[in-house]
Amino acid sequence: KIGQQTASAGWQGKSRLGAMRQALVDSNTNSREEGFRLEGFDSPPPALVSMDPLLDVSMLGRSMKARKRALRIMFQRMAAQDMLRYFFDLHQMPEDIADEQLASMLSPAEYLEIVHNEVVCRLIQLSLACRLTLAPQKWIGSSVALGFDCGRVPARSQPEEEIRRSVRVNIFDWGRSELNTMETHMDLTVAEQQDRAQFWGYYADGIDRLLHGTLCAYWGRYGSTAKWKQVEVYVYDFDSMTDSDFIGQVSLTLRPTEETTAQLTDQEGWQVRGGWRGQPASLTYRTEWRNFPEDSRL
Repeated sequence: KIGQQTASAGWQGKSRLGAMRQALVDSNTNSREEGFRLEGFDSPPPALVSMDPLLDVSMLGRSMKARKRALRIMFQRMAAQDMLRYFFDLHQMPEDIADEQLASMLSPAEYLEIVHNEVVCRLIQLSLACRLTLAPQKWIGSSVALGFDCGRVPARSQPEEEIRRSVRVNIFDWGRSELNTMETHMDLTVAEQQDRAQFWGYYADGIDRLLHGTLCAYWGRYGSTAKWKQVEVYVYDFDSMTDSDFIGQVSLTLRPTEETTAQLTDQEGWQVRGGWRGQPASLTYRTEWRNFPEDSRL
Protein backbone atom coordinates (compact mmCIF):
# COMPACT_ATOMS: atom_id res chain seq x y z
CA LYS A 1 0.00 0.00 0.00
CA ILE A 2 1.55 3.25 -1.21
CA GLY A 3 1.71 6.60 0.62
CA GLN A 4 2.63 7.78 4.09
CA GLN A 5 -1.02 8.82 4.61
CA THR A 6 -3.61 6.30 3.46
CA ALA A 7 -6.85 8.04 4.49
CA SER A 8 -8.39 11.51 4.32
CA ALA A 9 -11.47 12.55 6.31
CA GLY A 10 -14.43 13.38 4.07
CA TRP A 11 -12.77 11.94 0.96
CA GLN A 12 -14.78 9.36 -1.00
CA GLY A 13 -17.04 8.66 1.97
CA LYS A 14 -14.27 8.26 4.57
CA SER A 15 -15.51 9.36 7.98
CA ARG A 16 -13.41 11.47 10.34
CA LEU A 17 -13.28 8.63 12.87
CA GLY A 18 -12.25 6.16 10.18
CA ALA A 19 -9.52 8.53 9.00
CA MET A 20 -8.24 8.89 12.57
CA ARG A 21 -8.06 5.12 12.98
CA GLN A 22 -6.20 4.81 9.68
CA ALA A 23 -3.80 7.58 10.70
CA LEU A 24 -2.98 5.55 13.81
CA VAL A 25 -2.17 2.54 11.61
CA ASP A 26 -0.04 4.71 9.31
CA SER A 27 1.97 6.10 12.23
CA ASN A 28 2.82 2.64 13.60
CA THR A 29 3.75 0.91 10.34
CA ASN A 30 6.32 1.24 7.57
CA SER A 31 4.05 3.80 5.88
CA ARG A 32 5.44 6.45 8.21
CA GLU A 33 9.04 5.24 7.83
CA GLU A 34 9.33 4.60 4.08
CA GLY A 35 6.05 5.70 2.52
CA PHE A 36 4.60 2.24 1.88
CA ARG A 37 3.75 -0.93 3.77
CA LEU A 38 3.28 -4.63 3.07
CA GLU A 39 -0.37 -5.74 3.23
CA GLY A 40 -0.27 -9.28 1.86
CA PHE A 41 2.11 -12.03 0.71
CA ASP A 42 0.94 -14.99 -1.39
CA SER A 43 3.08 -18.16 -1.57
CA PRO A 44 5.62 -16.96 1.04
CA PRO A 45 8.98 -18.79 1.31
CA PRO A 46 9.47 -21.34 4.12
CA ALA A 47 11.66 -18.87 6.05
CA LEU A 48 8.75 -16.42 6.31
CA VAL A 49 6.18 -19.15 7.02
CA SER A 50 8.28 -20.27 10.00
CA MET A 51 7.86 -16.87 11.70
CA ASP A 52 5.00 -17.15 14.21
CA PRO A 53 3.14 -13.79 14.27
CA LEU A 54 1.54 -14.68 17.62
CA LEU A 55 4.89 -15.20 19.37
CA ASP A 56 4.73 -11.84 21.18
CA VAL A 57 0.94 -11.54 21.50
CA SER A 58 -0.21 -14.84 22.95
CA MET A 59 -2.99 -12.98 24.77
CA LEU A 60 -4.84 -12.81 21.43
CA GLY A 61 -5.25 -16.59 21.49
CA ARG A 62 -4.25 -19.09 18.82
CA SER A 63 -7.29 -18.92 16.56
CA MET A 64 -6.96 -18.52 12.78
CA LYS A 65 -8.56 -15.06 13.06
CA ALA A 66 -6.00 -13.98 15.65
CA ARG A 67 -3.16 -15.35 13.54
CA LYS A 68 -4.33 -13.47 10.42
CA ARG A 69 -4.62 -10.25 12.40
CA ALA A 70 -1.17 -10.63 13.96
CA LEU A 71 0.36 -11.62 10.62
CA ARG A 72 -1.02 -8.48 9.00
CA ILE A 73 0.48 -6.32 11.75
CA MET A 74 3.83 -8.07 11.33
CA PHE A 75 3.73 -7.47 7.57
CA GLN A 76 2.78 -3.81 7.98
CA ARG A 77 5.78 -3.20 10.24
CA MET A 78 8.31 -4.78 7.86
CA ALA A 79 10.97 -2.51 6.40
CA ALA A 80 11.67 -2.65 2.67
CA GLN A 81 14.90 -4.60 3.08
CA ASP A 82 13.04 -7.33 5.00
CA MET A 83 9.99 -7.65 2.73
CA LEU A 84 12.20 -7.70 -0.37
CA ARG A 85 14.54 -10.27 1.16
CA TYR A 86 11.61 -12.65 1.58
CA PHE A 87 10.08 -11.76 -1.78
CA PHE A 88 13.33 -12.58 -3.60
CA ASP A 89 13.92 -15.80 -1.63
CA LEU A 90 14.27 -18.99 -3.65
CA HIS A 91 16.93 -20.72 -1.56
CA GLN A 92 14.51 -23.43 -0.36
CA MET A 93 11.70 -23.46 -2.92
CA PRO A 94 11.72 -24.43 -5.71
CA GLU A 95 14.28 -27.14 -5.04
CA ASP A 96 17.73 -26.39 -6.42
CA ILE A 97 18.81 -28.27 -9.53
CA ALA A 98 21.83 -30.57 -9.77
CA ASP A 99 25.00 -29.40 -11.52
CA GLU A 100 24.39 -31.78 -14.42
CA GLN A 101 21.05 -30.04 -15.08
CA LEU A 102 22.61 -26.58 -15.48
CA ALA A 103 23.09 -27.11 -19.22
CA SER A 104 19.32 -27.35 -19.73
CA MET A 105 17.78 -25.45 -16.77
CA LEU A 106 18.36 -22.10 -15.11
CA SER A 107 19.40 -22.33 -11.49
CA PRO A 108 17.16 -20.51 -8.96
CA ALA A 109 19.92 -17.90 -8.53
CA GLU A 110 20.07 -17.17 -12.27
CA TYR A 111 16.29 -17.04 -12.60
CA LEU A 112 15.96 -14.73 -9.61
CA GLU A 113 18.50 -12.27 -11.03
CA ILE A 114 16.42 -11.85 -14.19
CA VAL A 115 13.22 -11.43 -12.16
CA HIS A 116 14.85 -8.91 -9.81
CA ASN A 117 16.28 -6.94 -12.73
CA GLU A 118 12.87 -6.78 -14.42
CA VAL A 119 11.15 -5.61 -11.23
CA VAL A 120 13.68 -2.77 -10.97
CA CYS A 121 13.12 -1.82 -14.64
CA ARG A 122 9.33 -1.77 -14.22
CA LEU A 123 9.50 0.32 -11.06
CA ILE A 124 11.76 2.80 -12.85
CA GLN A 125 9.08 3.12 -15.55
CA LEU A 126 6.39 3.62 -12.90
CA SER A 127 8.47 6.25 -11.10
CA LEU A 128 9.05 8.12 -14.38
CA ALA A 129 5.34 7.92 -15.22
CA CYS A 130 4.54 9.62 -11.89
CA ARG A 131 7.03 12.37 -12.68
CA LEU A 132 5.63 12.91 -16.20
CA THR A 133 1.99 13.09 -15.07
CA LEU A 134 0.89 16.70 -15.55
CA ALA A 135 -2.09 16.73 -13.19
CA PRO A 136 -1.49 15.68 -9.56
CA GLN A 137 -3.62 12.71 -8.53
CA LYS A 138 -5.26 11.94 -5.21
CA TRP A 139 -4.70 8.20 -4.99
CA ILE A 140 -5.32 7.23 -1.38
CA GLY A 141 -4.77 3.66 -0.28
CA SER A 142 -3.78 2.55 -3.78
CA SER A 143 -1.38 -0.35 -4.04
CA VAL A 144 1.37 -1.92 -6.11
CA ALA A 145 1.56 -5.67 -6.68
CA LEU A 146 4.90 -7.41 -7.30
CA GLY A 147 4.86 -10.98 -8.52
CA PHE A 148 6.62 -13.80 -10.35
CA ASP A 149 6.29 -17.56 -10.75
CA CYS A 150 8.11 -19.07 -7.76
CA GLY A 151 6.92 -22.64 -8.33
CA ARG A 152 9.52 -23.66 -10.90
CA VAL A 153 12.66 -22.56 -12.68
CA PRO A 154 12.52 -22.11 -16.48
CA ALA A 155 14.46 -24.02 -19.09
CA ARG A 156 17.70 -22.39 -20.26
CA SER A 157 16.29 -22.43 -23.79
CA GLN A 158 13.33 -20.23 -22.75
CA PRO A 159 13.86 -16.70 -24.14
CA GLU A 160 14.77 -14.11 -21.54
CA GLU A 161 12.08 -11.78 -22.90
CA GLU A 162 9.47 -14.44 -22.15
CA ILE A 163 10.67 -14.74 -18.55
CA ARG A 164 10.54 -10.96 -18.17
CA ARG A 165 6.98 -10.80 -19.53
CA SER A 166 5.85 -13.18 -16.80
CA VAL A 167 6.97 -10.76 -14.07
CA ARG A 168 4.21 -8.61 -12.55
CA VAL A 169 4.52 -5.00 -11.36
CA ASN A 170 0.94 -3.70 -11.40
CA ILE A 171 -0.84 -0.74 -9.83
CA PHE A 172 -4.34 -1.44 -8.47
CA ASP A 173 -6.92 -0.64 -5.76
CA TRP A 174 -8.79 2.52 -6.72
CA GLY A 175 -11.63 2.47 -4.17
CA ARG A 176 -10.75 5.92 -2.81
CA SER A 177 -8.95 7.42 -5.79
CA GLU A 178 -9.84 9.78 -8.61
CA LEU A 179 -8.46 10.30 -12.12
CA ASN A 180 -7.57 13.97 -12.32
CA THR A 181 -6.92 15.81 -15.60
CA MET A 182 -5.49 19.26 -16.19
CA GLU A 183 -8.94 20.52 -17.23
CA THR A 184 -10.61 19.38 -14.01
CA HIS A 185 -7.59 20.39 -11.94
CA MET A 186 -7.76 24.01 -13.13
CA ASP A 187 -11.42 24.16 -12.09
CA LEU A 188 -10.55 23.25 -8.48
CA THR A 189 -10.06 25.80 -5.74
CA VAL A 190 -6.52 26.65 -4.63
CA ALA A 191 -7.00 24.59 -1.46
CA GLU A 192 -8.19 21.60 -3.49
CA GLN A 193 -5.25 21.91 -5.89
CA GLN A 194 -2.84 21.99 -2.96
CA ASP A 195 -4.57 18.96 -1.48
CA ARG A 196 -4.11 17.00 -4.74
CA ALA A 197 -0.45 18.05 -4.95
CA GLN A 198 0.18 16.97 -1.36
CA PHE A 199 -1.29 13.49 -1.76
CA TRP A 200 0.32 12.99 -5.18
CA GLY A 201 3.62 13.80 -3.50
CA TYR A 202 2.93 11.07 -0.91
CA TYR A 203 2.22 8.55 -3.67
CA ALA A 204 5.19 9.45 -5.89
CA ASP A 205 7.53 9.43 -2.89
CA GLY A 206 6.31 5.97 -1.88
CA ILE A 207 6.98 4.66 -5.40
CA ASP A 208 10.45 6.23 -5.36
CA ARG A 209 11.25 4.67 -1.99
CA LEU A 210 10.03 1.25 -3.15
CA LEU A 211 12.22 1.60 -6.25
CA HIS A 212 15.17 2.68 -4.13
CA GLY A 213 14.86 -0.32 -1.81
CA THR A 214 14.52 -2.75 -4.73
CA LEU A 215 17.47 -1.19 -6.57
CA CYS A 216 19.68 -1.27 -3.47
CA ALA A 217 18.80 -4.93 -2.95
CA TYR A 218 19.74 -5.68 -6.58
CA TRP A 219 23.01 -3.77 -6.35
CA GLY A 220 23.91 -5.48 -3.07
CA ARG A 221 23.41 -8.92 -4.59
CA TYR A 222 24.73 -8.48 -8.10
CA GLY A 223 26.80 -5.27 -8.13
CA SER A 224 30.22 -6.77 -7.45
CA THR A 225 32.52 -7.05 -10.49
CA ALA A 226 35.07 -9.10 -8.54
CA LYS A 227 34.85 -12.25 -6.46
CA TRP A 228 33.33 -11.89 -3.03
CA LYS A 229 36.02 -12.72 -0.45
CA GLN A 230 34.26 -12.41 2.90
CA VAL A 231 30.72 -12.69 4.19
CA GLU A 232 29.55 -11.25 7.49
CA VAL A 233 26.80 -13.33 9.11
CA TYR A 234 24.60 -11.64 11.73
CA VAL A 235 22.32 -13.83 13.82
CA TYR A 236 19.13 -12.43 15.35
CA ASP A 237 16.25 -13.88 17.31
CA PHE A 238 12.71 -13.38 16.05
CA ASP A 239 10.22 -10.99 17.64
CA SER A 240 6.90 -10.56 15.84
CA MET A 241 5.87 -7.15 17.20
CA THR A 242 9.18 -5.53 18.15
CA ASP A 243 12.64 -5.29 16.62
CA SER A 244 14.47 -8.62 16.63
CA ASP A 245 17.43 -8.80 19.05
CA PHE A 246 21.03 -9.24 17.94
CA ILE A 247 22.56 -12.53 19.14
CA GLY A 248 25.98 -12.72 17.54
CA GLN A 249 28.08 -12.52 14.40
CA VAL A 250 30.81 -14.34 12.54
CA SER A 251 33.03 -13.50 9.56
CA LEU A 252 33.49 -16.28 7.00
CA THR A 253 36.08 -16.52 4.24
CA LEU A 254 34.41 -17.52 0.99
CA ARG A 255 36.21 -20.63 -0.19
CA PRO A 256 35.02 -24.21 -0.70
CA THR A 257 34.48 -25.53 2.82
CA GLU A 258 33.13 -28.83 4.11
CA GLU A 259 30.53 -28.61 6.85
CA THR A 260 32.12 -26.86 9.81
CA THR A 261 31.10 -24.93 12.90
CA ALA A 262 32.16 -21.37 13.77
CA GLN A 263 31.73 -19.64 17.13
CA LEU A 264 29.60 -16.48 17.33
CA THR A 265 30.98 -13.32 18.91
CA ASP A 266 29.29 -10.15 20.10
CA GLN A 267 29.97 -6.69 18.69
CA GLU A 268 32.95 -6.33 21.03
CA GLY A 269 34.51 -9.56 19.82
CA TRP A 270 33.69 -11.63 22.91
CA GLN A 271 32.40 -15.18 22.50
CA VAL A 272 28.62 -15.44 22.83
CA ARG A 273 27.30 -17.93 25.36
CA GLY A 274 23.68 -18.85 25.99
CA GLY A 275 21.42 -21.20 27.87
CA TRP A 276 21.53 -21.98 31.57
CA ARG A 277 24.82 -23.85 31.08
CA GLY A 278 26.44 -20.93 29.30
CA GLN A 279 27.27 -22.98 26.21
CA PRO A 280 29.00 -21.27 23.26
CA ALA A 281 26.65 -20.04 20.50
CA SER A 282 27.73 -21.27 17.08
CA LEU A 283 26.85 -21.38 13.39
CA THR A 284 27.25 -24.52 11.28
CA TYR A 285 27.76 -23.95 7.55
CA ARG A 286 29.13 -25.33 4.29
CA THR A 287 30.19 -23.43 1.15
CA GLU A 288 30.85 -24.58 -2.39
CA TRP A 289 31.65 -22.97 -5.74
CA ARG A 290 29.24 -23.42 -8.65
CA ASN A 291 30.23 -22.91 -12.29
CA PHE A 292 27.45 -21.60 -14.56
CA PRO A 293 27.37 -22.13 -18.34
CA GLU A 294 29.04 -19.61 -20.65
CA ASP A 295 25.72 -17.94 -21.57
CA SER A 296 24.75 -17.27 -17.95
CA ARG A 297 24.17 -13.63 -16.86
CA LEU A 298 25.97 -14.46 -13.59
